[in-house]
Amino acid sequence: MKKFRIYFDKDEEIAWLNQMAADGWAMKSFFFGVYDFVACEKGAYVYQVDFGDKLFSVSNDYRELMQDMGVEIVQTWGYWVILRKKASEGAFELYTDAASSVTHYKKIRRMFKIVTLIEMLGLFLELYLGVVYEVVVGYVAALLFAMILLGLIRVLIRLNNIIADLEEKMTGVSKKYRSISSFWLVGLLLNSCALIMMDALPHLALRTLQILAIALMLVGIVRTVTDTKTL
Repeated sequence: MKKFRIYFDKDEEIAWLNQMAADGWAMKSFFFGVYDFVACEKGAYVYQVDFGDKLFSVSNDYRELMQDMGVEIVQTWGYWVILRKKASEGAFELYTDAASSVTHYKKIRRMFKIVTLIEMLGLFLELYLGVVYEVVVGYVAALLFAMILLGLIRVLIRLNNIIADLEEKMTGVSKKYRSISSFWLVGLLLNSCALIMMDALPHLALRTLQILAIALMLVGIVRTVTDTKTL
């Protein structure tokens, strides 16, 4: 059986894979969002997703460590490593203390920040093509980039808060990251209005509105992924 899913959040992916195993379907492979499952005894496996240090591979030391733990490496994809263990052998946890969990989630956050930066550059490039050269495809591509970017920002906020909760256990200082900044949302709204009124607004007014929208979105992205508040 094949299922298509795109997960930015590894914890959501873990929950889904374990639910599939509980329903009698063991993951066999993954390729570009397509998961391949084979029938198994219900609840036979417990899955985890780890973040490795190599693209599409793991070190021999890592492989040997997993073998010693009775863990099977099902798939490597990018930096993600999908693992499983027989449920009959007990609980399956990779990081059991706050310090190692913080290090793990910070590695994941670093990767997502890089991907978010790339997506943001793509968004503004497509908006530039649409605004300056009036390429309609640029606007369509920008909308797609914006949707992906919102998903990435959502994951970054969640990672920030997971790390903050873990660090609170270690230091006693409570820190939370803000939700998606209103600057980002206002920027998207302004850009949408500019597209709707493209034929009605004077050329200079339209370009000014779109540049303002881009600036607001940029400020919103920065505030969303960096600002914190102490509780």
